[in-house]
Amino acid sequence: MHPDLMRSFGNLSLGSRLRRLSDRLVQDVVSLYQAQGIELNPTFFPLFNLLVQEGEMSVTQAAELLGVSHPAISKIARKMLTEGWLTKTPDPEDERRQLLALTPQSYALLDEIKPVWREIKQYLDRLMLTQRHPLLDALNEFEQSLDQQGFFQPVLTSIRERQNIEDVQIVGWDESYRNDFSRLNMAWLNKYFNGEMIDLDREALNTPESYYLARGGYIWFACREDETRTPIGCIALARVSDDCFEISKMAVDEAIHGQGVGRELMLIALTKARQLGAREVFLETASILERAVRLYQNMGFSEIPHPNGKSVYPRSDMYLTLSLGE
Repeated sequence: MHPDLMRSFGNLSLGSRLRRLSDRLVQDVVSLYQAQGIELNPTFFPLFNLLVQEGEMSVTQAAELLGVSHPAISKIARKMLTEGWLTKTPDPEDERRQLLALTPQSYALLDEIKPVWREIKQYLDRLMLTQRHPLLDALNEFEQSLDQQGFFQPVLTSIRERQNIEDVQIVGWDESYRNDFSRLNMAWLNKYFNGEMIDLDREALNTPESYYLARGGYIWFACREDETRTPIGCIALARVSDDCFEISKMAVDEAIHGQGVGRELMLIALTKARQLGAREVFLETASILERAVRLYQNMGFSEIPHPNGKSVYPRSDMYLTLSLGE
């Protein structure tokens, strides 16, 4: 048996694999219909079943209820009209709008097709019960994430950000950057929190080697790839335990906010945490930092109640965590 190369492409092939799965299921349903003497195109099912359940409606209403585009429903409706499954009549309340309704031909088909639908559903239910991860639940969750976070715009933004930071390199701790670690974070504290600091801040910024590195943590800097090599961003990964790390002291020069440097620093820190076997990463932040909060949420962090009731940092009112799995 030849290897399935499509699977080796990872999530880049998600759309193609879903289309391949859809094509396979549609073809099998076509064969089942033919075996039962039913002449209904399986692609008509969503609109057909919607009208069975809800009654007549406009194309716009159908598109909204099914969560697909108006042109897609119009295309299916035209085919169903041609084949005699639908009628289109003016809406009595608004003659500018046309209502789709099933024909006697469609209702006559229901008695034949409902037992087939029932058997298809029961078989797929049994098949899904054998899966370790419920397919429909995962699909629902994935679609919800796409609804909330989008796809086109975030990817386009990332592409543009990548183009903007091609001359930026992420490097590990260097003693010569100690003052830059303090400089970048103090600029952040001064801008957003009037320079507010507690003893933990002073310890982290004044003695980062002992506060982070000596305890199994890491610090990275984003540097311009020019003669100056000046750090324009930084981030720390603090070891809390063998399987839990904290994202700490991320700061980016205000002049380059929104160019993706913060995302690159976060990715470096999260990659290292995974390599170290961490199961959880957390961070504390402030809700007034809307851009930063969006970045964390887009990277999968979720807000939960603070495990200690409240933060030791007066400025922090959000506790975010990310599960990295086993």
